[in-house]
Amino acid sequence: MNAKHFKQTSLVVMMTTVLSACGAFDTLDEVVPDNTQEYRKAETMPPLDVPPDLSLNRINDDITGTQNSTATYSEFEEVSNNPLATKYNIQPDQKPSLAGDGASRHLVVPGDRDLTWQRIQDFWGTQGLAIERIDGRIGLMDTTEDSDGYAYRIRMERGDVTKQAKVFLNATDETKTNTQKNENTLRQLADYLGGLYQEDVKEMRIAQPAPPPEETARVLLMDDENGMQSLFIEQDFQTAWRRVGRVLDSKGFTVEDRDQSLGHYFVRYIDPFTEIEQEEEGFFSSIAFWRDDVEQKPEEYYYIKLISEAADTRVVVLDAEKNRTASDTAKRLLNLIQEQLAP
Repeated sequence: MNAKHFKQTSLVVMMTTVLSACGAFDTLDEVVPDNTQEYRKAETMPPLDVPPDLSLNRINDDITGTQNSTATYSEFEEVSNNPLATKYNIQPDQKPSLAGDGASRHLVVPGDRDLTWQRIQDFWGTQGLAIERIDGRIGLMDTTEDSDGYAYRIRMERGDVTKQAKVFLNATDETKTNTQKNENTLRQLADYLGGLYQEDVKEMRIAQPAPPPEETARVLLMDDENGMQSLFIEQDFQTAWRRVGRVLDSKGFTVEDRDQSLGHYFVRYIDPFTEIEQEEEGFFSSIAFWRDDVEQKPEEYYYIKLISEAADTRVVVLDAEKNRTASDTAKRLLNLIQEQLAP
């Protein structure tokens, strides 16, 4: 085959391929039709109508009890489940409280379980009922029938923590269980035990010796060299350390670190008497987010250092670089501590 004949043959093959492709496109249009014109004619559907009996105003995603409320869930649960919360005004984990629902409804009673068991027996006497059967080994107690022919069964179990009991109440004949009657009686038992527990708390407080009064000592503001000042406390280091720490915690200081072995409290203190110039920061200063607060505002950070001097203690103020400072802020810090420690 010469070159001319080869070119003619190749041209025929290429034309045949192009014509076949055109036929294929016609077939593709039949399978996937061009709906461009139809899309252009499409209109937006009107919004869905809400049925008259389903108003949009009735749709509310808020959980009941969360609107305009700052109470935590535990506080909400305490108020809703514990009728003794406001009556006895003692901590939830330190007083009889109701817990659980339905068949798991029970009373959580703190204190010695043997004492609780005895008091439950006494409770039935206040209700005009006697004990029909009792077994302290398994924590079961049955009463005689009341005027309605209803007898109660108490089951007491160990609590989740030491010195705590869980008390369950039901009918001796579970086929005659009256849920409302059980709930009312369980609340009466809670009220009875709560009253006794409140008396226990009062007796315990009376029996406890009063804490010794805070030991006082002279606190002198001393003028040192180079215009610096210090506090001289006539108390040993341990006592002075504890008292100074309480002052810093109570007066709104931000205690960043404390190290008793070194005798220093590292605090942040913004002096209200210091005039701070409000200048706009430059671009590079504003993007230096890797710098910590001490590096950016060292004038707000100080070391309150305690130095043991035999039976006495001296307090000095260091700047953020741990150098003694005679600044007005340092003097005001010492004055503030002296006011709180002085008798």
